Amino acid sequence: MISNISKYFNQLIKYVTWVAILFLLGAMLITTVDVVLRKINNAGIYGTIDLVQLMIMSAAYLSIPYAFMKKSHVAVSILSERMPEKAAALCQALGMVLCVIFMSAIAWFGFEQAEQQHQYGDISITLGLPMIYYWIPVLTGSVLSAIVSVRLLITSFFSLCGVTQSSSEEGVNI
Repeated sequence: MISNISKYFNQLIKYVTWVAILFLLGAMLITTVDVVLRKINNAGIYGTIDLVQLMIMSAAYLSIPYAFMKKSHVAVSILSERMPEKAAALCQALGMVLCVIFMSAIAWFGFEQAEQQHQYGDISITLGLPMIYYWIPVLTGSVLSAIVSVRLLITSFFSLCGVTQSSSEEGVNI
């Protein structure tokens, strides 16, 4: 049962990451077309800044859970590679505690801000896009990142206790 949930969660993270990649490609395409149009007829795409900001924010926050899951977040490997296994697991656990706290705080306070902006009807400057569109990927990425961090925290505690798990149980392979 848990391995099935883990499998489906891994697939969810994978699909969310593909959406992030599409947002990044969209931002690149819009920027390129805008530059070319400005060179051709001195008129670019109306609302380029609004669209690119939305796409870059979405790409950034939606890719964080995958980076955490693959353990490709920033680490001081020069130290952790030289540490004994238990000390490295302890550092990993402490780092994941901080990640859970930080990503949960972003989700919590972001939700409050998103709710407030949605109630006020805040919109983007040029295109008038509802600001909630900007918050949805931030909140989604933050919540998924916190969940992945909890999973990595649990894995770190297992390592601290000397319990080894297969990589499929850890949920880090996608």
